[in-house]
Amino acid sequence: MLQLSYISTATRPMTTDDLADILRVARARNADKGITGMLLYNNGIFVQVLEGEEHDLNALLEVIKRDGRHSALHVLERKQIDRREYADWTMGFKHLGREDLAEVPGINQFFDEGYKDGEFGGKANLFSHLLSHIRQVEQKRLSHEELSLEDEDRFIVVMHRVIRYSVKLLAILMVFTILWSVLDVIVVIYEKFLRHPFQDLDKEQILQVFGSFMIVLIAIEIFINITLYIRSHVIPVKLVVATALMAVARKIIVFDFHDVGAFHVFATGLLIAALGGTYWLLEREFNPHAD
Repeated sequence: MLQLSYISTATRPMTTDDLADILRVARARNADKGITGMLLYNNGIFVQVLEGEEHDLNALLEVIKRDGRHSALHVLERKQIDRREYADWTMGFKHLGREDLAEVPGINQFFDEGYKDGEFGGKANLFSHLLSHIRQVEQKRLSHEELSLEDEDRFIVVMHRVIRYSVKLLAILMVFTILWSVLDVIVVIYEKFLRHPFQDLDKEQILQVFGSFMIVLIAIEIFINITLYIRSHVIPVKLVVATALMAVARKIIVFDFHDVGAFHVFATGLLIAALGGTYWLLEREFNPHAD
């Protein structure tokens, strides 16, 4: 596995919308290729670290070089790694402040005055220290890395490995569950729609079909959670919350308000508000629009 970092200069001032667009595209692309990393930005200068399979990173670097939003790209470091250091993020983001730069003496001039390609002799390690500092700070803030294999207790390490193999087995079983759920949707549509005249349909039958569709979607979301964990060994918290929202939404769709009491409806509303607020807070993580 390869880790690659580079620095480049923006060809124009980057607005928050520009940065949001960069992150949106990068996160979708990186998730598809199993690439992780972090992007730092300050005063028209980008510093980015990427990690993944070497052929994927080489192809991605060529795409990045052709991006007209920056120029003067200089590769700071290429190194082989045994495990990911930025597994928490398909593309983390930090808009650097003065306090962040103050943690790495000597790096301020690059962001204040810009840089020339020949100025990096012996100084590339400054950016490595900066990236490492930001990564450690953000990991402490997020604090959601699970099942680490860094524990010195051999028994704990073995148990963690057993759990990880169990997760892979769950992924296989979830595929069969999704296929079975799709078959169930086909059966429900046949039973409710095709075998009976349309005028015989009632609200309960239509809701049952909707519920069958929602079960498939929830199963797919759970499968994505499992596969993301297998790739990065980190629980994708935001996706878990989104899955929970979808599950609650399914319950609401199939509510029979003749049988469900007011307290049940009120409690469900509070649950949706709590999950929605949690998702909104998670969405703000590494979002350039956030304060």
